[in-house]
Amino acid sequence: MKKTILLLVAVAFGFTSFAQKPSEGNLLTEANFSLNEWNNEFSLPSLRFRYFLADDLAVRVDLSLSGNSEENNFGTTDASGMQEISSSDFSMRIGAEKHWGGNEKFSPFASAMLGFGSNSSTETWTNYDGIGYADGVNAEVESGGSSFGILLGLGADYWITKSFYMGTELGWGWISNTEDDGTTKINGNTTTTLGGSSSGFGEGMINSGFRVGFILK
Repeated sequence: MKKTILLLVAVAFGFTSFAQKPSEGNLLTEANFSLNEWNNEFSLPSLRFRYFLADDLAVRVDLSLSGNSEENNFGTTDASGMQEISSSDFSMRIGAEKHWGGNEKFSPFASAMLGFGSNSSTETWTNYDGIGYADGVNAEVESGGSSFGILLGLGADYWITKSFYMGTELGWGWISNTEDDGTTKINGNTTTTLGGSSSGFGEGMINSGFRVGFILK
């Protein structure tokens, strides 16, 4: 991934003489690529769509989806247990951004958004009791939650050609997280774990990383 990004940068800067920022009526799409290492996770690039109401004002929608799957084994070859875990996260942000200053290639902006998110996790236990191997113990564990945020961001676009740009963005804001009641069903007997909630200020639900985008129209 890192080599691919560096290659994009090298190729892109070969076309800087053709740069042109968007104007009123343009529709843009882009992908945000994380620099995290790959490890059992799939993480689709965060997608963003922006529509310019004026040369310096755009409305936008951000979407992201990620998931994780893992398998843990316990015991010995002759007496083994297994814990299978799968989880997913989805988030959407809607808002607007104001562009100012810069030049024909460089466009800094400030953004304000409302963010919504949800997550879920499912575990399947086979001959496992939550600690280690346990013959005959089988279970299903489910949990999930949601989030809401009011987010502010600062970022910039650098236009390489009249339809291609790269950039980055950082976000900060208030986020509220809600954890749903969880259920654990062991050998047919179900117990419920009460959820809860928390909130605070900090880094927002804006994915920091390397953004690549295009003008659709």
